[in-house]
Amino acid sequence: MHHRRAAAVAAGLSLVLASLLAAAVGAHSDLVSSEPADGATLTAPPIEISGEFSEPLDATRSVLELRARDGTVLATGRVPDGGLGTRMTIADLPVLAPGAYEVRWTTVTADDDGVERGTFGFTVVAPAPSPTPRAESSPSPAPTTPASASGAPTSAPTSAPTSAPTSPGGPGSGSTSGDLLVPLAVLAAILVGGAAWLLRRRA
Repeated sequence: MHHRRAAAVAAGLSLVLASLLAAAVGAHSDLVSSEPADGATLTAPPIEISGEFSEPLDATRSVLELRARDGTVLATGRVPDGGLGTRMTIADLPVLAPGAYEVRWTTVTADDDGVERGTFGFTVVAPAPSPTPRAESSPSPAPTTPASASGAPTSAPTSAPTSAPTSPGGPGSGSTSGDLLVPLAVLAAILVGGAAWLLRRRA
């Protein structure tokens, strides 16, 4: 009989301890999701960082911290006023240069002061440069012929063929006068000779 009572008491204590352990485990608020997601690679810096947790948070003691690779705290955030009790946000972010970043979170549950800590991280990379379009060479315009005063295009001046100069006295130069002088000279000689012969006979 005594052993049965001892066994019943032990079983009851075990149930109480199990319930207390379950309540203690359930009282911690763990990270459910984050933005950016843990391990994300971004081509542009995020506008906001947030974390969603499993239990309502104590807004005055729960905190998010954005840290650089060397551990420097760059920005902090908490539960926004009037926001969901399970969500913390970092809204005022500096300009984030390309690099790796870590977000450390500390949660304190509102009902039993249970504390939990953890981290998530992301990387910002520089966007790839867009290819520069190649400039296509435009065909050069054909040369235009200047218009004349009348508006009609003038053709290019052409040189007129020049005839070879003829030397004086060559063929064809003074051919008519030369042909007449020779017979006239012969006729004059005949007349002079005939007149002289007639004068001699009369003498």
